[in-house]
Amino acid sequence: MSTVEQVLERYSDVVENGVTMPGGLRYRSYAVSNLRGGVGKSTMSFNLSYEISRKNTLLVADLCPQGNLTETLMRGASPDVTVAKALLPKLLGPAFGDLLQDVSYRVSNHCEDFKGGKACYVLPGDAEMFAFPSTLYQQLQVGLSRADPQAVKRLLFSLREILDAEAADKGCNHLLMDTSPFYAGGTHLAWCASDAIIIPVRVDEHSIDSLSLTLDMMSNAKKDFGVWNVRGGNISSPKVAAIVMTMAGSKGRLASTPGRASQMYIERALKIAEKYPSLFDHGQLSDAFVITDDFVSSGQISGAKSIPISKLKIGQFHSVDGKRLQVNESVTRYQREIAYLASVI
Repeated sequence: MSTVEQVLERYSDVVENGVTMPGGLRYRSYAVSNLRGGVGKSTMSFNLSYEISRKNTLLVADLCPQGNLTETLMRGASPDVTVAKALLPKLLGPAFGDLLQDVSYRVSNHCEDFKGGKACYVLPGDAEMFAFPSTLYQQLQVGLSRADPQAVKRLLFSLREILDAEAADKGCNHLLMDTSPFYAGGTHLAWCASDAIIIPVRVDEHSIDSLSLTLDMMSNAKKDFGVWNVRGGNISSPKVAAIVMTMAGSKGRLASTPGRASQMYIERALKIAEKYPSLFDHGQLSDAFVITDDFVSSGQISGAKSIPISKLKIGQFHSVDGKRLQVNESVTRYQREIAYLASVI
């Protein structure tokens, strides 16, 4: 059986039988990342936050300047503490404020559906992160000019140190970071702070190109990430926890096999991944691939109402942007896909 056949057979088992993988999370810290927008990073981060926090204490960080994940987890709130306010004193020194000691908010205080699980906290996003790359790289150049790898490493690990301290303070065993589609700045630090990357890949041409770029950036010693890792004292790169092919499923309620076009993109993504074996530590490459649907109205409801897809009920109506949307039977398939993703990372 070919690798793509293994991936498709497992997907069929997931949507028809609700199969999940045994065991717990394979890594301590994750970044959801792809160097392209519109592939479902924030939607995935929101739903993974819910799934992970059912069994594990979790600290979530929103590194995307758009702050979509923050809005979903803390709808309507105006947090005083943000990721930018936590990072700037760490990077620039006390002239830019004191180091913050309490940088996260309990999600269940803002998102009702997170009650009943383990504690989940969020470090909110900030539009100031749009300007953050220039600040970061100015400081890195200063560290480099001093020929001090430890100074470079401290800067690259600034986010990691903030998150580790906050996780210890809040008793969180795992970390999840949502990143922007731009490598520079917050995404760079998230890669340095994570043990593993979850890469959403939409079934389209631009996303396939972005997957190739992302994997090359993670592994190529001549690209920016690898260059700074060496300058910081040979920092290791994270592994790939999963490549998630998004919007790949049929819209038919009973279909358990993606259409031919989606299968073509899945096969191409597998061929790209085969070029980077050092980034994977799975038993076989097919274990790293997960397929998820176009969540259609369920996805719209989930994002607009801050309801995890796992909590949506068949037949319920919700008003979204003036439209009355109903949760249909397809949500069962979506729920199984998300549960499987959470079980394999």
